[in-house]
Amino acid sequence: MREENYNKFNRVYINIDQKFKEQDLWLSTVHKFDKNSSTRKEYKIRFISRIFNLLKMYYMGILERTNVLEKFLFSNLSTKWFSSFKDFWVDYLGNRPIDIFDFHFLRGSYRAKFQEVVHTNERNAKEFVKRWQAIGCIFMVFNAVWRYTKLAYLGFYPFLKYISNNSSILEYGCGIAPITEGLIRYCSYKNLKFTIVDIKQINFFYARWKFANKNYINFITIGPAIKDNLPSGAKYNVIICRTVFEFLTNPVEIVKILHQHLEKGGVLIFDYDKRDCIGLDTKKGQIERKEVLSFIEKNFKILKGKIDYNNSMGLTVAENK
Repeated sequence: MREENYNKFNRVYINIDQKFKEQDLWLSTVHKFDKNSSTRKEYKIRFISRIFNLLKMYYMGILERTNVLEKFLFSNLSTKWFSSFKDFWVDYLGNRPIDIFDFHFLRGSYRAKFQEVVHTNERNAKEFVKRWQAIGCIFMVFNAVWRYTKLAYLGFYPFLKYISNNSSILEYGCGIAPITEGLIRYCSYKNLKFTIVDIKQINFFYARWKFANKNYINFITIGPAIKDNLPSGAKYNVIICRTVFEFLTNPVEIVKILHQHLEKGGVLIFDYDKRDCIGLDTKKGQIERKEVLSFIEKNFKILKGKIDYNNSMGLTVAENK
């Protein structure tokens, strides 16, 4: 059945709250998280899977580092990524059919709208979420799919050695969950299980759709309220929090919660930009930055990168003491 957005093309409005309700009902019939399951179900023979996955990972890594992959994508010699997105945009959401050129037009069109999205009152939880659900934020899903496709979903590689076999992984503030996607693609032999967490916004909506058939992935929808939204007693071996702290209204509270849910000897993988508080960046994200980093410095051992109070921090790996 065609929806009201069918002929709106670059003027699509998505009622995210309503869509999450509908998706929750759908997921209740197609997805059931099994805490005893893992990426083990993605292969039959572990040794063969490991060899195949490693070859695929290094092959895609070479294509990405030499910019060959990007050339393939721009010349439309590789379009599998678009077919998957089209299934989401057209078949799942009910929007009008698009081709790959429409995709890039819409990415640019929604980018223009996205630059107008700013917080009006970040202290108000409803207003905070409302900004993340603005029409301009549709750009985020177009941008994320394109960006991580160009990177071959290899963003996990710099910290792969810190992810042990049989790890339980939390990707907090996951968006489309690119780290989870990459580890499934290339490291299923590690027998991993995942929890992906975010607020009600379009990227997380997309992630839940994409991983609906993976019962080793737990979906947790959170709000910006200052409270622990994670399962009581849940512990993780790895917590990934990339491009998140600068968007939070309560980063100190969140880093303490993540610390409570991290196993002793587990690792927190994060970054933390120093920004000008524009767009969807929060003032609290910068005001509490020093306190967040101080807490990490006190309670963790830095394995990769370094704590920098005065400048943006790139990839940092910290071990729970």
